[in-house]
Amino acid sequence: MSHNRGGTGGETALRDFEADEALLSEILDDVIRADGAERTLELRDRALELARRARAGEERAGDELAELVAGLDLAELELLIRSLTRWFQLINLAEDNERVRRIRRRAERERPSPRRGGLADAIAQLIELDYTPGDLAELLGRAEVKLVMTAHPTEARRRTTIDKQARVFRELRRLDDELGRDEHAARQRIRATVQELWGSDELRAVTLTVLDEVRGGLVAFAGTLAETIPVVYRELEQALAERFPDGPAISVPPILRFGSWIGGDRDGNPFVTAETTAGTLELMREHCVRVLESRVELVAGRLSLSERVSGPAPLLAPILAAGEEMFPALAAQLAELNPEEPYRRAMTFVRERVRATATLDPHGYRAPAELLDDLRLVERSLEQHGGGFTAEGDLHDVIRQVEVFGFHFGTLDVRQHARVHRAALAEVFRNLRVSPDYADLGEDGRRELLCRHIEDRRPLIPMDISRFSDQTREVIATFRGIKSALDGAHPGAIVAYVISGTESPCDVLETLLLMKESSLARAGGEQALLRIVPLFEAGATLAAAPRMMRTLLDTPVYRAALAAVGDEQEVMVGYSDSNKDVGYLAAGWATYRAQSELAELFRERGISWMFFHGRGGAVGRGGGPTHGAIIALPPGSVEGRLKMTEQGEVLNSKYTVAEIAHRELELATSATLVAGGIRDPRLERERRARFEEIVDEMAATSAATYRRIVHDDPDFVEFFVRVTPVQEVSRLRLGSRPSRRSGSTGIDDLRAIPWVFAWTQSRIVLPAWLGLGRALRAAREAHGLEVLQEMTAQWPFFTTLISNAEMACAKADLGIARRYVQLWDDGPARVRIWNELEAELLLARAEFAEIRGERRLLDSEPVLQASIDRRNPYVDPLSFIQIELLRRSRSQPATADASQLERLSLLTINGIASGLRNTG
Repeated sequence: MSHNRGGTGGETALRDFEADEALLSEILDDVIRADGAERTLELRDRALELARRARAGEERAGDELAELVAGLDLAELELLIRSLTRWFQLINLAEDNERVRRIRRRAERERPSPRRGGLADAIAQLIELDYTPGDLAELLGRAEVKLVMTAHPTEARRRTTIDKQARVFRELRRLDDELGRDEHAARQRIRATVQELWGSDELRAVTLTVLDEVRGGLVAFAGTLAETIPVVYRELEQALAERFPDGPAISVPPILRFGSWIGGDRDGNPFVTAETTAGTLELMREHCVRVLESRVELVAGRLSLSERVSGPAPLLAPILAAGEEMFPALAAQLAELNPEEPYRRAMTFVRERVRATATLDPHGYRAPAELLDDLRLVERSLEQHGGGFTAEGDLHDVIRQVEVFGFHFGTLDVRQHARVHRAALAEVFRNLRVSPDYADLGEDGRRELLCRHIEDRRPLIPMDISRFSDQTREVIATFRGIKSALDGAHPGAIVAYVISGTESPCDVLETLLLMKESSLARAGGEQALLRIVPLFEAGATLAAAPRMMRTLLDTPVYRAALAAVGDEQEVMVGYSDSNKDVGYLAAGWATYRAQSELAELFRERGISWMFFHGRGGAVGRGGGPTHGAIIALPPGSVEGRLKMTEQGEVLNSKYTVAEIAHRELELATSATLVAGGIRDPRLERERRARFEEIVDEMAATSAATYRRIVHDDPDFVEFFVRVTPVQEVSRLRLGSRPSRRSGSTGIDDLRAIPWVFAWTQSRIVLPAWLGLGRALRAAREAHGLEVLQEMTAQWPFFTTLISNAEMACAKADLGIARRYVQLWDDGPARVRIWNELEAELLLARAEFAEIRGERRLLDSEPVLQASIDRRNPYVDPLSFIQIELLRRSRSQPATADASQLERLSLLTINGIASGLRNTG
């Protein structure tokens, strides 16, 4: 393998991507040779040479690569797959390291001006919009940015792989950060870790359990995020102080918070039960309180202020008195060791109470607010007795961590599908002889029945639920379990209940009735303890969402439940299923319009709101750069309040490296503040109305094209199954949740993750572009190119839409895709469908070139373009291998090699995912 070796010879302060790439490539080669796999290196280098020649236009080279792969036995193929996959995993680390360098260089280059996209930049933009200190205080007071970690199974790597890669990354960072560091010693440590990687199985031996996913999700919180959060808040405080040095300090509340779906999302996952959710809350609490205990202990060790020197601290008397009563043995020890250090004694008592909190000892803190009271008392004492600088140090950071994380790192959302609630209540009504045919009552009849029982003070569901089916008992147990958790060790840990598949007001009222029956609300919806969050996903439900919410707001029992949670309506909009339903452009436009109309409705009714964005990692699932996605939201829809999912692979790519995590957090927060602070429309109303009319036309054209091909062609499902590895993706042990919501084999019940993942693997990337090219051409012919260019330059929604689709089209590869298509031997159907898809992709690319004025896709994004160019020759051999394995396994599925063929197919899925840095 030919690599640029420059920059590795001790140039510690001047390292760059090429130096890291050379170092890691050399080490991987050394490890493979040490394993006696010299033949693997020869095969790999030959495969890469052919792939490069094929990419240079030498058609015969592609055929030679296919012949080379076809001639290898399974053992040789496995070693070749492993060598390419491990290379990608290491090069990903080099790219992450280079991103850290770019972040630092940008900050240095832009100093003393605020860093673009940073928090100081957000404050500067708001001041330019004539925000006064009072305006900023009001905006910060209502602002909330909530990032929700989910267990969607898009992380193909095992945890052991991620941990080993993290160790390699730390060595790369140290080579950058520590001048004069011994590169030889670093190379030795990296080599040892890479050898562990080489010798480890890339596939999970067993399927992850839900609690395994919970533990994995907590890793980022206990590590990077716990350290990064105080830094982000300090920067915001500093930006405000610098802008308004002479006035009173503007208080910064905990606007950036976290949530999780892991262990709470039971939609289509039979393994998430009431018992699982209880175990999830215990794990969240255990890990979070352990982190807080260590932080409090650190502060206790540092607050050595002596009464003899600094004077007495009378404000600490309540903490000291309570500690002496609760922990007499510890009090005696502290009186002997630290008799004149009241702050150290007080914080040691606080630490002991935090430790007791972890074990549910009665001396522990009942809720985070109690701990905050003690910490703020210590802070106030320091400020009043000459210790203001000390108070602003580590203690300030601990207070911020408790404010943001509470005792669980974040709140746990619970989610279930509407049809599960409907089936459970239908059984309850039938069993109790309330209504024998609830499902057939019609919308008005069901709504009347639900409201009547919500208003009734008498319980409907008996305490003994043994008479009901397993499914119905589980639904009831879920609501009762939430109430038990909130009353017990986890007050405030669950605040939202998300209903996927929401189509009508009854879907929400069914949830409210189940809450009332579990004492999560009183009769009439009074004193509701949870937000009920409808999730609008498909094109039709997004369009109907404003009408549905208007009906709910006119329903007294629901209005009472909403008032109980502060008159704030949370609405979730889904990108994945709507994309699968109507395609990329129409789905994006449907979510945009739904948010605009819902925000107008809520404003008209005098209630606040928060939109919850169900974004995935891939463009076809709402993915793309976070800052641009937030700025692109409809004017007036954010109001400084935003919630969004962070899924699967995104967790590790964003939140395991401190500098990257910091940048992602500040981008999300600053964009939300700016989007929420813009008082006037970004464009003149008349011009924006014209743009919206054009996109409305485009969405209709795009959706018609998409649905005609995907949903109306009777052969399309078979095409999808035959030319992508969707069946293999579904068997890969990515997570605890099944790949389908039911036993159906159609597209509608297939989860969006394997849908997007499979198209990405085959390099077609269909969910990100199908229908868009035809829509762009029709708009250009009807309205002119200049209008589309103006929309791209001036309308953030359209800018982001085009930018993300262009990125996806750059990752799509027709040459490789054609070889996947040949896997299906049904000539006429295959040719008909593929010819249309190929024409649509080429049309989209041509329209991008027209609008952007580019010679090549991503000419305006040279870093991303270079990354794709660098990776393609390495991904191609893996694609050729995957095609060969699929061909073998499908032609002779009952052979003795069947299990090994499947195993190697799964390995290629991991390898291609690493190479493309994208799954689903």
